[in-house]
Order: sequence, then C-alpha cells, then structure tokens
Amino acid sequence: MTTYKIVNHLRFVDILVHTILWLILIVVTAGLATPFFAYYFVRKILNTTEIHVIDPGRCE
Repeated sequence: MTTYKIVNHLRFVDILVHTILWLILIVVTAGLATPFFAYYFVRKILNTTEIHVIDPGRCE
C-alpha cells in the first residue's frame, strides 16, 4: 500500500497579505469582490499544496 503526505508551502505572511488586499478590494467595490475572494483564496491554497509519496509500496 502506498502512503502519501500532503505538504503545503503557504506561509502566514502570504495569507495575511492576501487577506488584507482582498478586504481592501471588498470595501472599495462595496462587497462585489466577496465571491471572488473565496475562489482565489482556495486556489492559492491548492496551488501551494503538494502530495509526496512516502512509501511507494509494491505494484501488483
């Protein structure tokens, strides 16, 4: 059986800067940017996530 490990390289500073910029954009656009914030936040998390193989196991 193959074992995997999920690794994310996102730093706290990246999240903080991203959130502050989006909050400013939400205020400037009177809330119209809110749905896009969720999309881009999830996309940023997924783009910095990697899956590493820990134990390759046997192929049967």
